[in-house]
Parts: sequence; structure tokens; C-alpha cells
Amino acid sequence: MTQDESHIMLTMDFYNIIDQELVDILVKYKDDSFLKKHRTAINNQKSYALLIWFLQFYGNISNYVDYITDGDNDSSCDIVFDNIDNQGNRIFYVVQSKWNNQNNAKTEASRDDILKALNDFDTLIRGSKKNINDKLQKKLIDLDAHLKANGEVKFIFLALSIYKGNADDNINSFIQNDDKIKFEVIDINRIKSDYIDRKYKKIEPINPLETYQNPEESPVSIEIIQSSGSIRIEKPFEAYTFLLRPKSIYDLFKKYGFSLFHKNVRNPLLQSQFNEEIERTATDNPAYFWYYNNGITAITYLLPKIGKQAVNINLTGLQIINGAQTVYSIYRAYKNASPAKRIQMDNEAVVTLRLLKSGGKDFDLNVTRYTNSQNPVNDRDFYANDDIQVTLQNASYQTPFWYEKRRSEFRDAPKSIRMISNSVFANVYLAYQLQDPVSVLNNYKQFQKTNKDMNFISHKNHKDGLYEKIFNSHTTFEDMMCAFYIFDTIITIQKSSFKESLESPDFHFLALFKVIFNKYLKSKFGDNINTNKYIISLYEKNDKEIIVKTFNFLISFIYDEFYTDTDKQKTNERLLKFIFQLSHYEKIKDKLEDLQISPEQIEQMVLEPTDTTLNSDEENLS
Repeated sequence: MTQDESHIMLTMDFYNIIDQELVDILVKYKDDSFLKKHRTAINNQKSYALLIWFLQFYGNISNYVDYITDGDNDSSCDIVFDNIDNQGNRIFYVVQSKWNNQNNAKTEASRDDILKALNDFDTLIRGSKKNINDKLQKKLIDLDAHLKANGEVKFIFLALSIYKGNADDNINSFIQNDDKIKFEVIDINRIKSDYIDRKYKKIEPINPLETYQNPEESPVSIEIIQSSGSIRIEKPFEAYTFLLRPKSIYDLFKKYGFSLFHKNVRNPLLQSQFNEEIERTATDNPAYFWYYNNGITAITYLLPKIGKQAVNINLTGLQIINGAQTVYSIYRAYKNASPAKRIQMDNEAVVTLRLLKSGGKDFDLNVTRYTNSQNPVNDRDFYANDDIQVTLQNASYQTPFWYEKRRSEFRDAPKSIRMISNSVFANVYLAYQLQDPVSVLNNYKQFQKTNKDMNFISHKNHKDGLYEKIFNSHTTFEDMMCAFYIFDTIITIQKSSFKESLESPDFHFLALFKVIFNKYLKSKFGDNINTNKYIISLYEKNDKEIIVKTFNFLISFIYDEFYTDTDKQKTNERLLKFIFQLSHYEKIKDKLEDLQISPEQIEQMVLEPTDTTLNSDEENLS
């Protein structure tokens, strides 16, 4: 199976999940007049079901009949409805769905389908759509009035296929002349990512039916309490400590949602025992809340001078860097409370807000690091929201190995999926693709002493920091996955674990494997062979014979290098230098690169496990 075929298989696994949910919808609403009319037209039925699924999944809307505008005389499936967003603005949404069968779902979304949708949307805007039912006619009258009142409209093309941007130019032409018109394609990969967020991470995905302002770019207004006094810090960076009522926190989250936590090392879970305890205290014992809760820490780019009588403050660039669970739990408790209970909560419960002026990216990261230090947080957690981490994780969703960018972020997982920490991926990538296994072991030695993972510390904060070396614009998940596949094969051969490999030369074997396998492939297939794809294909077909033979050839070479000398002390010194000094690793690598080999030499190697123990006086390399 090729890499692309594997990705298709995984997309199909997810497609089957969604398609079964559509089948369940069709059974549940079998008496719907539209479904009865199109009982023999599976495309129409499934497209209709997809609209219902969309409303339920993203909008938590069960009364779909009030939203879907198709009638007995229509053959296409559309939603036209209006909603008041969290800013208090009225927005119209126009959604068109395109169900695809299993074979078409693995292909790129048809440009013609998107162009047809754009044409339909344009017809709706101009009010020239013909032969429409009364429900749609009424909605279009409302839409026309909304547009004339300078209202906003968002068009959504919903497709169970993969969108790769083939209609971006047409979409840009459609929206460029009107700032009040938005357009979004929601394809099967977007749906899959959102489905994973909700089902397996237990966090809320970005909702295409909501419009949240970005608190990092928009002015943020907060109501504060100063009757009990506030604390002001002036140097080296301005800071205040205030008290907030639950209503202030509720209003803040209602308007900005999860974008408040973009720089937080933890996203709030949709539900957990910890959240339930916070909600219970806020609802049942609001007077105790301040005593039981550590409060919230936030950073803002522009912090105004705040007078002693001020009850409302305006901030720019707000980010909550500690206390996400507190904010979300109070929001839920307040949202579900009765009017009388809300009054009680606002009278009795207060929450501490530590508000700091940003001191730049490095300062902000350190504040985030130290304010979360009372809880177990790994170095890698502080980079979990970096764009490169998000990109790598999204790419991993097309493979059997999901990239875990923060510890324990997946609360559940499909049985066919393995969760692999970005710590593992960072180490195998550093050794294999960047050819620096020495840093892997030296980093592990330092971690044992200081509990600092240099793979996730910037060189700006520590001279040995490796984060930018590993994670940059050249880093791809395919490169990481290829390195992991070889590493996984090596430790399987040796029946060892990841931790045991950090206490052995396994990462050096991993790095040198790339050298020898590249030589083998190029001598057999020529210079144009794609090593990554070849390795991925072998691994995913479980055809690892040539990988094992190459590894055994490598081990024979290593033994010849280190055990021909009868001086054991000298051999031991060479081994330790090879393991812990990059220059000595490079010498062995250069010898291997200069070695003349033929494909037959690799292919004639035995498949039996090879003893790879390199004895030295250090029993534990850590």
C-alpha cells in the first residue's frame, strides 16, 4: 500500500463514520416530506441528511425543519437562516451541501461543483432565483432587506470530499467586492479535524456558525470591581490585580470564546471532574469561590492607566494564559443558572484577575511557564499552540499515528490509531533527518538532571535550546513519520522501548541507517528515488525485510569499526566519543558514506536479529 493509499484508507474510515451517522438521520426522519419525495435518489437524501448533521454538530440545532428551506419542488439542498452572533449582530447563513459516495469522497472536491454553488449563491443575492418554495421565498425577502441594511452574509459549501484550493480564485472574485460577504469551504478533512477535537480531545472546535472577534486584535471591554481595592505594579512591566464578577467572565467568553486561550498551555475541556467541581462551587457555594480558586492570569498588549473609580476598562491584545478551566466553568455555570441564581452568584462570588502588560514573546512565554508551574506542565506544552505544531498535528490525521502536541490532549482515540508524543517525533527527526543523534542523548542526560527538555526550549532562552532547529518552515510530518517508521522498526528488532533507546546508541543507528539506506536505494533505483515514500510504503505494507537487512549490514559495519582493536580501554573511549561528541559521530558517518556497496551486499544479509550491544564502562548512558 502506498502512502497515498493509506491516507485514502484512513479518510475512508472517517467517511464511514459520518456516512453511518447520515444513515441514522435518514432512519430517524424517514417521514420527512423531502425524504419521501426523493426516496429513490440517494444523492438528494444524503445531501439533505448532511445538512441536518451539519446543523446538529456545529449549531446544536435539532429543529432542522425551521432551517432547511428545500421543499417539494426543489431538487437541491440549501439552508438559509439568520442568527444573532455573540457580538449581538444579525448574520445570515447560506449553506449548500454536496454528499459524495465513498469513491468520490477520497478525491478532490470538484471545481465545477463549487462554481455551481457560487453561481447559486450569486443568484440568491440578486434575488433572481426561480421556481422556489414559499419558505425560501420568505427567507430571501428577509435576506434582501438584511443586505440593504448593510448586514453580513456567510456562504458555506459543505462537501464530503477533499478541498485543495482549486477554486480559490473564483471564491476570491466572489467576495472581493463586498466586505459583508464571507465564503467558507468545509471539506471532509475540516470535518474530521473538528470531529476529533470534540470526540477525542473533548474540546469545542471552531464553529463556522459563530463569529468570534479575535481578542488579540480587537478592543476588549471588561467590567471590574474596585470597591475592595486593586493592586498596581509599575516596574519592570505594568500589572494590576482586580476582582471580577461571574457576569464579567460570562460576557467575556460569550463574545470571544476559545480564542481567549490561544496562548494558554491548556485548552479547557468540554467536561471533566475538575470543571464540574468549579461549576458546583460557583453555583452552590458562590461565597466560597474566591477562597477555593487561584483565579485568572491574563496578558494584554496595551494596558491603559486605570483610575481608582473605574468600573469598565478597555484592553487590546488580551490573552488568558492561566485559568482557562476557571473561565470556561464559570461561563457554563452562569449560562445554565436561573436569573435568581445569577443574581446570587454576582453578589457573592468573585474571581481574581492578574492583568499583565506584555513584555514581548519571550517574557510572555516565561510568564505562561511560571504561572502554570504549580501544575505538572511539560516544556512541550508551552509550544502546543504554535502554528507549526498545529500544522504537524493536522497532517498526522491523515495517517495511523496522531501527533500529540500537548500531554494527554487526547482523552480518547479510535482503536486503529496510535498516539505519538511530539517529544518522540522531535527526537527521531533530530537524529534521522537532521543527522544529530548526539544532541538526542545529551539532551536526555540534561533532562535527567534538570527536567528541562531542550527540544522544546528556544535557543533564545538557553544556549542549548533546540526548538527552532527542529521546528521550522522546513519541518514536515512526512519527514517525521519516515524517521519514526525506521525507529519503530529498529526498537522492534531489538525488543526495546523508547526510554531504553535513550540510554543506548539506538539513535546513532537510526541516523546512520539513513546514510546506508540512501546509498542502497540510489544504487538500485537511481537518484530520483523518493526515500521517504519508499520507506513509508514498506512500513505500511508490513514489508520490512530490506529495512531489517540494511540494519544488520549497518551493525556489522559498526562492529568492525569498534571491535578490531584489542585495546579495550581505547575501544571504550572511542565508543563514548562516538555517542556523546558530534565530531566523532561525523567521522563514522563519513566512513560509511565513502563505503562502496552494491545492492546485493544488502539483499544477501541475514534476517536474524543482530546483537547490537555496544559495551562500555558506562552501564547507563544517561
